Amino acid sequence: MKKLFVPFGTILIFILILSCLDGPKSREPYTITRTIDKSILDPDVSREMHKVIVKEVIPGNKYVYVLVEEDGRSFWISSGKQQLKKGETYFYNESILKTQFESKEHNRVFDTLYLVTSLIPEEHGKGVHGMSPGSSGDKQLEIVKKSIVEEQDSTAVFAGRISIADLVADPEKYAGKKIELKGMCTKVNIGIMGRNWVHLQDGS
Repeated sequence: MKKLFVPFGTILIFILILSCLDGPKSREPYTITRTIDKSILDPDVSREMHKVIVKEVIPGNKYVYVLVEEDGRSFWISSGKQQLKKGETYFYNESILKTQFESKEHNRVFDTLYLVTSLIPEEHGKGVHGMSPGSSGDKQLEIVKKSIVEEQDSTAVFAGRISIADLVADPEKYAGKKIELKGMCTKVNIGIMGRNWVHLQDGS
């Protein structure tokens, strides 16, 4: 009885053909939705964006205590040691409220104190490399355009042009989809909390 000899290359080609035939049968467009498991987020952490003005700074070895003002309300916050300037504006978006917080270093008890991850100056990202205001504005625009391109999901379905009011009213409807917003750009903040913030107004 003769043994049947099949070249290894033939077997490999046959396997590859079967693998291709076993691929997806549909090429219909689909949406990839990026979700975050909320169970891993600390419920005590507030992630609301705050814009505050520094009124007083108490430096420390590891932490800095800062009296700030926001919308006419003054309160104390604390963050890791960093240089802060009185009268300047800063942003933060992660905080935990503590009551009767004791600072042993300063022998002081704060009735209420917000522990924040970091304070980002309002001027962060402006005037890059000493450019003039005009060229700085152009540079900011290019940075925003580049970040939009890099963050785009090429597989997402385009949902068309909508108003800002529509987006705010039903954000879940547009989750994981591309949309187009048209409006007047009133302000741009580059690199705040790792994001580029573009303020738009469209009258809606």
